[in-house]
Amino acid sequence: MNTQYQKPDAPERKAPKPASAGHEKDRDPIEKKPPYASLNARKLSVCLCALCAVVFFVWGLLFFLRPSVSETEKRELTRFPALTWSGFWSGEWTEQISLWYADTFPGRDGLTTAFHGMQGLYGIRREQFEGGTGDDIPDGTMPEDFTVPDEPETDDPSAHSGGETIGGFYVSGDTAYELYYFNETNSYRYAAVVKKAAAALKGQAQVYDMVVPLYYTFSLGSDVQKECGASDGKKVMEFIYSGLGDDVKTVDIYSALAAHKDEYIFFRTDHHWTATGAYWAYDAFCREAGITPTPLSSYEKLTFEGFLGTLYAKTNEPAALRNNPDKVEAYVPVGTNAMVIVNRNGQTESVYPIVQRKTDIFYQNAASKYNCFIAGDNPLTTIHNENISASRKGTSVVLIKESFGNAFAPFLVDSFEYVYVIDYRYFAGEPDASGDLVHADLTSFVTAHNVSTVIFLNNVDATTAAPRLAELEKLVR
Repeated sequence: MNTQYQKPDAPERKAPKPASAGHEKDRDPIEKKPPYASLNARKLSVCLCALCAVVFFVWGLLFFLRPSVSETEKRELTRFPALTWSGFWSGEWTEQISLWYADTFPGRDGLTTAFHGMQGLYGIRREQFEGGTGDDIPDGTMPEDFTVPDEPETDDPSAHSGGETIGGFYVSGDTAYELYYFNETNSYRYAAVVKKAAAALKGQAQVYDMVVPLYYTFSLGSDVQKECGASDGKKVMEFIYSGLGDDVKTVDIYSALAAHKDEYIFFRTDHHWTATGAYWAYDAFCREAGITPTPLSSYEKLTFEGFLGTLYAKTNEPAALRNNPDKVEAYVPVGTNAMVIVNRNGQTESVYPIVQRKTDIFYQNAASKYNCFIAGDNPLTTIHNENISASRKGTSVVLIKESFGNAFAPFLVDSFEYVYVIDYRYFAGEPDASGDLVHADLTSFVTAHNVSTVIFLNNVDATTAAPRLAELEKLVR
């Protein structure tokens, strides 16, 4: 039987719906572009990304563009590590290079600012808080025979950087506040080192202590402070003072600033006080020391607009702060505006102005304008006022400070013939005629220069920071 294969009928095909005139979306999308177009676009995207990565990497290798100091964070950046065999074989050297590469990337301050700006796009927040809680402040006073704990070991890289210690912060509107958290152990350590200095210098120099509360103490209500866990600045100052003994004279900075809290005594974008705030502290010191303070109206006043400080860089609310920058006001000493500094390489540089008149030329960065005071943080600054009044001839003072002392130091010029400013974070001695560093401890320095007055000036946060205390203990030994 013959069998014949018959091809099955093809299924009925419906005629395509005609596209309406002017309606491109009704057309088959495949007809709009060739099938290889999307592949080419992907290749182009990959190439562009690879090119950007290469450019970014090469940019990061440009040594001459790498910053050594962060103006926005007010600290010295990581240095390129020295090569050692032990570090090379253990891998520590390459780890340190990675840290250096990330910390000193060209344009890091601008990138950080841009990053914070992008974070601000995620939402509008009228208030921002970052911080924690401190120890409870004991009632009463420190016992006279309190025990000082051993110096703890620390792997904190800031222990050797000399950078500012900025803990928690609170942002409300266009104002940022640094917050302080009391640490009982470190408060005992701070009191002990000042007390030790006074005992060593007894009969030779009078020691004063000035603990500076932070802005939130005067500006934020007690309910907000409690919500943030911030410690009572006035109570902390009084507790520390109670442990200093009879050989140390204390200055009530809290009352001095509280009396002028409606004035421009602290910055809104930076954790420092202004020169006006520093002046009222100077006024309080003079009254405690029996010195007639120079009237504020006697100084030439300089004003530099557009200052954006450390808290602007640290917070995630840059727009609110950037749109309302601070101004730096400075008061030029009457008797002299010249000083000699010893830089961080142990070299003597002269002569710098005590208060820089051309801040907008020398410190164009909005974050660096606070450096108009005594040229920023240097290990040793020496000022000789030959035009001092006859009643103050032969007087001398050593100011032991961190950066809060920069705005304070210029006011001492017209009250003492010789002013020595020691930044204990960097001080390793003063160079002698041969360039060797000598008088590296406070007692030998005071003796060598026949100093009659010693002032410890620290913001309250520095009295808690373990790295700062270790540096202070190294000076007073």
